[in-house]
Amino acid sequence: MSNRSRIAELAELEKDLPLPVRAFVTDLRTYFLRLDVSVRLYAVRRHVSAATLSRYLSGKRPVTWRFVEELLADVTEHTGVCPTSEAIDGLRVLHEADLACRRPARGLDGLEERLLKADEEVSRLRVQERALAKALEESEGKWAKEAVRSAGLQAQAEELQDRCRAQDSALVLWQNVSMGLCTAFSSLEQEVAFLRQALSETRAALKAAKAHRSHLEERLEAAEDLLEQGISGASLMDVLEAADRTTPVPELVQLVGGLATGPREAFASELVTSASRCRPVSEVQVLLSSLYAMGLHKHAEAALPAMVAMRPVQDTADLVTELLNARLDEPVVALLKAAVELHTPHDLAALADAIHRHGRDDAVLVLLGATASHRAPHDIATVCHLAAGHGLETILHKAITIPAAERPVAQLTDLVIQLHHSRLQALADTLQSALALERTATDVAELIAALHLADLPDAATAVFLQTQQRTTGHLVALTSALHTANLYQAASEVLFHALHSRPVGEIARLIADLHIAGRLQEASNALATALRHFDPNTVRSLLDHLDQTQPTDARLALLETAARCSADDAADIMATLADCQLPAHAEAVYSHTVQARPSGHAGAALLRLHRHRPDDLAPDTLRAQAQAASSSEITNLCLALHTARLGAHLDAVLLGGALERPAAQAALLVSNLENLHRISNGQSTHIRDKLLTRAARELPVDAKLAWISALEAARTLKAAQHLITEAWNASGRSEFRTKLYAMRVTGRLVPRSAWNLTLWRLRRLARIFD
Repeated sequence: MSNRSRIAELAELEKDLPLPVRAFVTDLRTYFLRLDVSVRLYAVRRHVSAATLSRYLSGKRPVTWRFVEELLADVTEHTGVCPTSEAIDGLRVLHEADLACRRPARGLDGLEERLLKADEEVSRLRVQERALAKALEESEGKWAKEAVRSAGLQAQAEELQDRCRAQDSALVLWQNVSMGLCTAFSSLEQEVAFLRQALSETRAALKAAKAHRSHLEERLEAAEDLLEQGISGASLMDVLEAADRTTPVPELVQLVGGLATGPREAFASELVTSASRCRPVSEVQVLLSSLYAMGLHKHAEAALPAMVAMRPVQDTADLVTELLNARLDEPVVALLKAAVELHTPHDLAALADAIHRHGRDDAVLVLLGATASHRAPHDIATVCHLAAGHGLETILHKAITIPAAERPVAQLTDLVIQLHHSRLQALADTLQSALALERTATDVAELIAALHLADLPDAATAVFLQTQQRTTGHLVALTSALHTANLYQAASEVLFHALHSRPVGEIARLIADLHIAGRLQEASNALATALRHFDPNTVRSLLDHLDQTQPTDARLALLETAARCSADDAADIMATLADCQLPAHAEAVYSHTVQARPSGHAGAALLRLHRHRPDDLAPDTLRAQAQAASSSEITNLCLALHTARLGAHLDAVLLGGALERPAAQAALLVSNLENLHRISNGQSTHIRDKLLTRAARELPVDAKLAWISALEAARTLKAAQHLITEAWNASGRSEFRTKLYAMRVTGRLVPRSAWNLTLWRLRRLARIFD
């Protein structure tokens, strides 16, 4: 904002303004313009209303010298140039002349003086609040360090006691150190509690002082507005101050109604406030009831904070009771709200006890519930501790759960810990139970982690067990939240507990929800656990429920992932599914284990299955499977069986997957085995050599030659040469040599007649002699 714009923002000085006032205000405006800030922003900075600051800078209201000093300090900070002592002295002279010029004509000195004192009281309390807050922060820091040190020394002392029971002198020394540390620690705890109480009382007093200052400021502004209209503010003040003490309540209500318009509205609120502070409770009740009946809620509610702050707790309790008996709930709510904001924890507990003795437990519940919803955790713990001694335990248990659904979980967690440390175990259990049953899974996980950090494992366990009573959807979210909080063991326990305590339908829904939420591993682990521990009928029912909630591909994917846990799990799952007469499911797990898992895992699973259920892995069954399988599937199965050292089963697979199949398919299998030489650390080569040896020994000559041709066509020349060598030793050399020569010349097998074989022998001999 430019300097010209800020000058335009200031109210223009009136022409009939006295010269001393004009001179002082002109200098004041000059300093203000150096700040390069708007009236509204500076008013916020200095905790005054924009209207009040505008009146200061237009000469309509006298300025306190403290405000002038603050303005000069702000100017010095902003410009870096401090006014000279001569300039400050001159400004002080102008300020005194300004006050002297105003004093005879205004007649509002008493009100201004009260406002000044109220402002000073607010400043004093604000400084005291900052000092107490800083002292509390330092004491809490020392307390935390001493707590850590105490725990460390205690552990060392216990260790020393275990190791050196004979060294009495060392033990005595450590015990003395420990006792001294405990004494210092207890002293620090008392200091922290005292500072917390003092800070709470100071903040309550500061709120009341601010409210009183605000009322006085509004009242002064209204009086000045009346002066501008030619009405004597001082005379009106005298009338009002007499009226709030002597005028009957009906006339007082009429007077308030007459003042509740225009610039005199502040006087109406002040009049009600003053009457509420000094009149009997019965008259205050009638006054508030009449104002509510006339629709003057604003003035009635404006008086309540001052009354709560100024009158004894018993008066507030009496007024609450009378208002409730008159069925006026709105002023009761406003009254209790002011009490929660302004009273110290001790006064709140006393107020709750006084209202309880009047038999209005409904109001006690509102008061304690509002306290639990809005006050700091240590204040709430103090109120609960004091109120519990007045026989209000039942109401406290209801009130403590009121903020469970709304308040930030960090504050509620702090409150739970405070209640535990205050030995209010039952209240802490009630609140943490409400949190476990109402808050989101993320909040519950945060609460559990905080309780563990606070060394409250039993409380954390209780929350953990209670929150597992909720829906399966909550359990899914809780599992994710616990993983995020690095509480992996707790996440596993959630699923384990659900599997052993929930009906089959809910377990199936939980597994499906985990899968949908992207927690595939957790869903598979849960399914694997169920398959291992449930009886066949329960497993069949579980899979039936999954069939209804999951598409086939997703269901089989869950089974396949469940088989990844371990080789034993995979074998057990296959056996369980077979016992449940679910061959399609068992086949899916079997195929995934053999084809998608490493050969070591697959081999271990097949070996366990062979030991416990040999009929399910019979060689004839494997031979039939191999006859219908692809070359890659046969390759993986062979590697798994070779790793498991199931030689007979491997021979059956080689027979059905190669020796009983066309030569071209056998050559493809050999090629696959050769390609896996490096990956399988040579195991595939052993299988290939075993296959070629069997082929050389068991196949007829023409089949061997067909294999050799197919292997050469597939460019597996080493395998072809290996087969030739093995066939040379196993077959009739003359016939094999002649047919191999004929095949090499013609590219095809020779006829089987004796004449053709004799002819090819002659041709081969002629070629040798040539």
